[in-house]
Amino acid sequence: MDSPTLPSGGASGPVQAGLTWLEGATLALLVVLAGIDLVGYRFGDSNQGITVPILKRFMDPSLYRWDVMVATGERFPTLFYATLAALLPGKESIPAAFFVLYVFSVAAALAGVYRIGRWCGGREAGLLAFLIAIPVRNGIANESLYRVQFSHSHLASALVIWAMALFLEGRRILPLLMLSLGAYLHVLYSIYVLVPCVLVVLYEARGVGRRRTLQRLAAAVLPLLPFLAWTFAHGTPMTAEWLSLLRLRSSHHSFPSFFGDMLAAGAFLMALGTLTLSRLPREKRALLAWFFVGFALLFVFGTVFTEFVPLKAVLQFQPHRCWRFLMLMAAAGVVEGWRAGGLARVAAVVTALILVNPQLEPLLPVAVFAQAAVGRPTPATWARLVAVGTLVALAGWDGPHLALSWEEYPLDELTKPTVLGAAALAILVLIGRELSASQRRWAALAAAAGAVFWLGPDAYARKRGKWETGSWREVQDWVRLNTPKDAIFVTPPQEAGFRVFSERTVVGEWKDGTQQYFDETFATEWAARMEALGPADYVKMSDDQLTQIARRFGASFVVVPVRRRGHPGLEEEYQNSHYAVYRVPPSAVGGLAAPPATRRADAR
Repeated sequence: MDSPTLPSGGASGPVQAGLTWLEGATLALLVVLAGIDLVGYRFGDSNQGITVPILKRFMDPSLYRWDVMVATGERFPTLFYATLAALLPGKESIPAAFFVLYVFSVAAALAGVYRIGRWCGGREAGLLAFLIAIPVRNGIANESLYRVQFSHSHLASALVIWAMALFLEGRRILPLLMLSLGAYLHVLYSIYVLVPCVLVVLYEARGVGRRRTLQRLAAAVLPLLPFLAWTFAHGTPMTAEWLSLLRLRSSHHSFPSFFGDMLAAGAFLMALGTLTLSRLPREKRALLAWFFVGFALLFVFGTVFTEFVPLKAVLQFQPHRCWRFLMLMAAAGVVEGWRAGGLARVAAVVTALILVNPQLEPLLPVAVFAQAAVGRPTPATWARLVAVGTLVALAGWDGPHLALSWEEYPLDELTKPTVLGAAALAILVLIGRELSASQRRWAALAAAAGAVFWLGPDAYARKRGKWETGSWREVQDWVRLNTPKDAIFVTPPQEAGFRVFSERTVVGEWKDGTQQYFDETFATEWAARMEALGPADYVKMSDDQLTQIARRFGASFVVVPVRRRGHPGLEEEYQNSHYAVYRVPPSAVGGLAAPPATRRADAR
């Protein structure tokens, strides 16, 4: 990630300073591959229960013919899934493609985080920022830098983080174009960072002149105009029903009153970031301050127009999710404290441990106190007053209790083949740094090739058994192989992802509700289906109740968890250790015709 320092006089001796691009990229890739075991990786559940069927529908329009949730894919504000559908050779390639994209995007995001930390305080600060970013840490609005299952947001996050890094390092047109064009991948993340970047552009206008300022603003705005036109053309007024359903299903993303303890933890992290900000050199401090201001404006704007004066566009925008890009600003201050020695070094160690380990989050006030009291270089007075105010205001924080559990530390995973393989290849990179320039390049190439052609495929092969086995997968496989492609299923609404491997239409899942952000008509339909399915009481429903649901939504099959009692009113077709599939008698559903609501889904 740093350019190597060559020996004087063109000598061919060892080159040790910094990392080359290939070495840095390889090490980031190895960390992510090791994280497949240490942090985790999943396929087929959570939001993938939405995105994978949408992708499969793009690839094969005959799938999910009657599915109202899958039909929302045509209003999904991203080009990613339609583009990926055109590039993949077939549906069977989706799991492998998602794995490759996950590893690539998380490695790119971590490398970008390193660049931001390095800009703040050198290579050591970059490394600490890198370590802070590795754990999956959920913050305000239930946001994190990445999760353990792939979606288009992973690529968008990596793109935005690199745009931030390039912008902080002094580039302007390129990162602005990355953000504005990136809106077609994930509009929310792009605009979150465009806001502070545009503030910086306006701030610098006097120094660079009108022409360059207009060029920069054009790069930030012009590529967005087609997307904005599409958005306005497809927009509908907010209704009280839509707002009520959003509060019911997605309040943890959009309404600050539901963020709970995360607000206090976020405030302590921001206090640490403020202390770091005050320590930076003047030029860097001024630039980074505009990012703080921009994100603060998004928070205030979002709070006013969600909690107090709800506006549909703001609720869809979910401005509080910009939090993910504010998590990493404390690293430089910690490193500077370590360099200072004495009590400042003790404070730096304590702070670093708390930041790197999510289990220590209840100790964040201790980190704020330590940095404000003895951190070095001494923070500015205004920053220390912010820290004091935060400590006083949140003295009664009813935060989580410090309950350390060794079960949270995957120590037994340290000896897994993927982790040991990643460690071995990382050592090869380090050995290369002690060799001559040409030998160093070959060592880096060998490590990169080992990661791409050996360790990555091996990690995928080891992990795929997690989603290719189990009772939930078995019932989906049976359904795909033994039922008509246009069959409709009633399934347990609290279970996610039945569509993924069954490739069949589902009446509804609770997770589907996230699509209400993009489709108000679907929100109403989803609410009606959840009311009928009664998520909490589904397993208690009688045969008559299940039959009535099937009749209402044109379903011909019902999937239920296996219980001691049977379902004599239905015809059993399949059963495994946890789930059973029953056929609803055709007379009960009035034939197999789809109801009007599902016909609308096919017509979109």
